[in-house]
Amino acid sequence: MNHYGNRQKHLNPNPLQRALLDRFHRRITALVRQTGAVRLLDAGCGEGFVIRHLGQQNISLTFVGGDFDTEALLWGRRNITPNMPLVNFDLHRLPFPNNSFPLVICLEVLEHLPDSTIGLRELARVSSEYVLVSVPHEPWFRGVNFLRGKHLFVFGNDPEHLHNYTGRSFRQMLDFVVDVVWHGYAFPWQIALGRKRG
Repeated sequence: MNHYGNRQKHLNPNPLQRALLDRFHRRITALVRQTGAVRLLDAGCGEGFVIRHLGQQNISLTFVGGDFDTEALLWGRRNITPNMPLVNFDLHRLPFPNNSFPLVICLEVLEHLPDSTIGLRELARVSSEYVLVSVPHEPWFRGVNFLRGKHLFVFGNDPEHLHNYTGRSFRQMLDFVVDVVWHGYAFPWQIALGRKRG
């Protein structure tokens, strides 16, 4: 297992990391409830940890998960979401018609994409109403990594991150694509709920 990445993040026993992740999940759950959606696409679901968490929260939702990483999807099917519809896809070209899901979530993924704006537009295209996204809040995310001795040679930057978003730069990207309903923080991440335009 990598010393970074989605699986490591969710399986790490460090109590501080668990507490931060629990707070992040609580915020995501509250925002999902706020939408009133009955069907959800988790685009970039990895192994399905967030789908499992939401499924345990007494929310009446049907889920579809998808990711580019086939190995993560297979591991998730064996260990996390055995009966969940999981799709292998490239987030730059989602294999769904327009307006397929009332809610599309994409958590901790946009910073990994070669073109985050194209990815965000695809999320909005397949959504019929809401898009819920999160990215690391920079420079705080890198600072926390650096202080705990992680990725020292790149000053705390995760080697899988192609983009780094401050609160302002994240909001600017969102404003080009969706109408932002809420933008806030669950340290060291930032989260936004957007409504599809038009």
